[in-house]
Amino acid sequence: MSSHAKDEATSASIARGYLPLQHYSLIGNCRTAALVAADASIDWLCLPHFDSNPCLSRILSTERGGFLAITDPASGAPPVMLRQSYEDDTAILVTDVQLASGQIRLTDFMPPDDGNGHAPTCLIRRITALQGSPRFALQMKIAVDYGDETASFTLLPDGALADAGTSMVALAFVETPEAMRAEGTTLASTHALQAGQTVTVALGWGATADEARAAVPGDSEAALEVTRAFWQQWVNGITYQGVYRKQVVRSAIVLKLLTFAPKGSVIAAPTTSIPERIGGSRNWDYRYTWLRDGSFTVDALTALGKTEEAFAFVQWLEGRERHAEFELRTIYTIEGRRELPEFIAEALEGYRGSRPVRVGNAAAGQTQLDIYGEWLDCVAHTYAATTPLPPDWLRDLIIATVNHVSEHWREPDMGIWEIRSEPQQFVYSKVMCWVAVERGIALAERFGWQADLARWRAECDAIRASVLENGIDPATGAFKMSYETAAPDAANLMITLVGFLPPTDPRIIATTDAIMRELRDQRGFVYRYRHFDDGVGGEEGTFVMCSFWLVENLARQGRTTEAHALFADLIAHVSPTGLLSEMIDSSSGMLLGNFPQAFSHLGIIRAALALAQTS
Repeated sequence: MSSHAKDEATSASIARGYLPLQHYSLIGNCRTAALVAADASIDWLCLPHFDSNPCLSRILSTERGGFLAITDPASGAPPVMLRQSYEDDTAILVTDVQLASGQIRLTDFMPPDDGNGHAPTCLIRRITALQGSPRFALQMKIAVDYGDETASFTLLPDGALADAGTSMVALAFVETPEAMRAEGTTLASTHALQAGQTVTVALGWGATADEARAAVPGDSEAALEVTRAFWQQWVNGITYQGVYRKQVVRSAIVLKLLTFAPKGSVIAAPTTSIPERIGGSRNWDYRYTWLRDGSFTVDALTALGKTEEAFAFVQWLEGRERHAEFELRTIYTIEGRRELPEFIAEALEGYRGSRPVRVGNAAAGQTQLDIYGEWLDCVAHTYAATTPLPPDWLRDLIIATVNHVSEHWREPDMGIWEIRSEPQQFVYSKVMCWVAVERGIALAERFGWQADLARWRAECDAIRASVLENGIDPATGAFKMSYETAAPDAANLMITLVGFLPPTDPRIIATTDAIMRELRDQRGFVYRYRHFDDGVGGEEGTFVMCSFWLVENLARQGRTTEAHALFADLIAHVSPTGLLSEMIDSSSGMLLGNFPQAFSHLGIIRAALALAQTS
């Protein structure tokens, strides 16, 4: 087994309620993912896919949510957390905990695709005695329909079957099975090990009992070796070798874990409704594919030499559900469906009592004009250094999309931040419309497509002129949030990063300075915006990706000392296993928002690359 970083130790005994997000780590199989706490409780898992009904959801309700946990039989309490870390260059998680009778190590993983497009829907936990003669209890509760229903268990000679109504979940003790018992809605068993001994528990999913059993590998040690080889081989293809390689590799693995292998789609985060402020209502479901987030994600992986994910993401668009050939939507399900009706899961109280818990996302019906630029920028990078020609369907979609942007860029929209108030003429949206047309022109010229290039060039110039005339605050010389609102917007840190203006242009420097002056908190991290009515209400933490955008701007302006200092401050707030959520609380420094967040981890990658290029 690979070494565990000494600085990833977390020694604490936390009363079992809601743990800080910093005490969770992610495992997955590029189909779904689970959150594993540092006290070894698995508190979040949707089966069989990211956006499926969760069967483990204690992170959203300590009373109603399901879990798979370890307790100390002597006290009934959770074990003392010692350390949690990933095996080097893998998504295999290792957690050491202390019991009254000794120490145990838990190795959690989900077997990946077998190379033939099939991956067992299975979570495997290997429990090994490290010191003493540890006795421990396994406890499991499965709650579905977002806490409304609790599964009943049928005991079997080698495990138990949980009937969750619409699906079957098999809990099979693959090695050294012990007698299990049902205690109300909880399945329990007690185990005693000697140093070096291992017991394995596997949670497999299937539409029938036979399918659930078939999902559980017969040899967990062999499955572990296959999983280790998969991740190490994938990481070997990462080209970045800079001083921040450890953080970059971990972030790349997170992004890979958020890809949906069967289709090529990419989710924004594996959770729903982790709040942007404890006790607040800014809680959203991120288990879907935003065209923006997915484009940014695969673009970051492409920059590391991992291009397979980008081609798969572009290909996924061909099979999406649509009403018109040219149409692109802001958000899709991972399968490519258009509709994501939003509703409240009333049974779950929310993380630390932060209601509501939302399922679905009403922003799917919004007009967000920036998505076209982000997507076409991604396509341009994907096909920048490759010999394959874009397929005919993609050529037609690109041409139709640029024509659509040329016709509609003058309209207001809801912007990158998906406001729920009145639409505005957002500067960032206009700039990304320029990107869409500019990249479309470049692609058409490169591949010799027949398109109305004269019109496209005229519209490209018109967008640029409009932004420079209406998008700058004359009082500061900085870009405004919108033509109607002079307040700064952290999204405008992207203006130079997409090539609209050079990084040392006075208007870019003025924008950077305005954001540093008005949108930074006491830690120096960046809010998306402030003093702007977005129609949602409540407060939020600083937005992690915006802070990394600031790192990029500073680096490209030659302010490398400031850039490295801010990057170091941000990295100091990652979890002990290197993960970041969407936001950081300005007062406490705690992680907030859905976790882990693709935006935040692609921010690490982009900023590290910028520092390497400019230092």
